[in-house]
Amino acid sequence: MATILQMIENRLPDESEIFSGSLGSFSEEAQALAGYECLSEEDLTTLQKSLIADMAAKALILPAMSKYKKDLAKAEGEGAGTAEFVDKLKFLKEMQAKLATDIAEKRAKIEAVTDTGVPMQVVE
Repeated sequence: MATILQMIENRLPDESEIFSGSLGSFSEEAQALAGYECLSEEDLTTLQKSLIADMAAKALILPAMSKYKKDLAKAEGEGAGTAEFVDKLKFLKEMQAKLATDIAEKRAKIEAVTDTGVPMQVVE
């Protein structure tokens, strides 16, 4: 079974490599935001881990865009190599929208699985 870090790397391979030293903190923060802070990775379902990976990858987009914009400005100053960074920025914007949709869908699936629809009653 894939780990959360492997799932993040699958979503954004180039950016995961660039920010490899901080992927753990992105993952930890996403896990807390998803509401699974007190659970170990082994206790999470694949769907929950996938949600955390999506959230971490989405959070990784902003620093990646910042880096690529700096690289683009540098390349423009040197007069060559701008197309690569424009393509990367375009990809990240598209990925950001896709991840937002995926996150919403996975949250809905997780809620549907955990919501039994039966109100809790106290039995004495």
